[in-house]
Amino acid sequence: MKKRDFKKDNKAQIFSIDVLLALIVITVILGISADAMDMVSYKAQDYSSRLSLERTTADAADMLIKSSGSPDNWEDYGISVNTVPGLAKKEECLTVPNSLSFVKILKLKGHYNQLMYGSILPYGMNSSMMIYPLDPSLSPIIVMNNTVPESASEVVVANRTVLCDFMHISAVIKIKGYKDQQWQGENKFEGEVCPHMDHKQHDSKIEDLRWACNHFNVTVGDLNSTDFYMVTDPVYVTDFARWGIDRADAQMNCNEKFNNEPISVNDKIASVMGNDTKAVMWFHILAKEDPRDSFDGYIISVPKGMPLNQVKLNYVGPEPCFFVLQVWY
Repeated sequence: MKKRDFKKDNKAQIFSIDVLLALIVITVILGISADAMDMVSYKAQDYSSRLSLERTTADAADMLIKSSGSPDNWEDYGISVNTVPGLAKKEECLTVPNSLSFVKILKLKGHYNQLMYGSILPYGMNSSMMIYPLDPSLSPIIVMNNTVPESASEVVVANRTVLCDFMHISAVIKIKGYKDQQWQGENKFEGEVCPHMDHKQHDSKIEDLRWACNHFNVTVGDLNSTDFYMVTDPVYVTDFARWGIDRADAQMNCNEKFNNEPISVNDKIASVMGNDTKAVMWFHILAKEDPRDSFDGYIISVPKGMPLNQVKLNYVGPEPCFFVLQVWY
């Protein structure tokens, strides 16, 4: 072999190695680029998914606290496919955003899954909802207490500041005269015309005692989600006064004594309701016609399990709270 031919083969071999090395480098670069593109794609997908969940959660929270729902008084009717829950109160036919209705909250609590998914949140998502009062002496309202599983892909929390009534007054009877002593007997007791004939306010006085009565509505769902109490203001009531709860078509013995503290009436209401799923109840008070013995009587409802020491009329009224909605999938 000629020396010149050997030199040509040597040059060809060097060229082949250079090409091979170049191909290896290009392959590595392409591999790295592909991995980088996959990572960018995954991150973009995660970001889009996270952003979508955040938007969905924020919209759901705003819809609940700023709308009274559809229909406006949906909490008074049965739940249907057309019911859209909203928790904002209605005052004089106007919605009050960020001011929550206790009755609406209890209705949502009793039908949470049916009302939330499909109208407020998409199917396939999970959620929990709590309302935390700023006053540490008040217990939170647990609307739905689901636990976020470790396998959850994304979790988003919406936290809103709202006003909430922790107690709902179902019936009010005012047994009070005018403090300036310029009262008239028939104007003294503030109540409704009772269906019981012997409770008519215009009846003649019997031993200086007169009836005052007021009705309120109760459902089985209310009894399952609410504790009802009879309370007075002031707490101390004269020994002459008596009270009772019954129905227009089933008069009971209204001879209960006041014991100067909130009295649980769930069992009494359940007994009067019998097998009915809803009923119109009547709250009766028999008291003296004496302005020195004036007081107000209330039937109030509070979240189930609220401690007795928190059942106070000074808690009736808007309390600042944190409305917390947690959503995940």
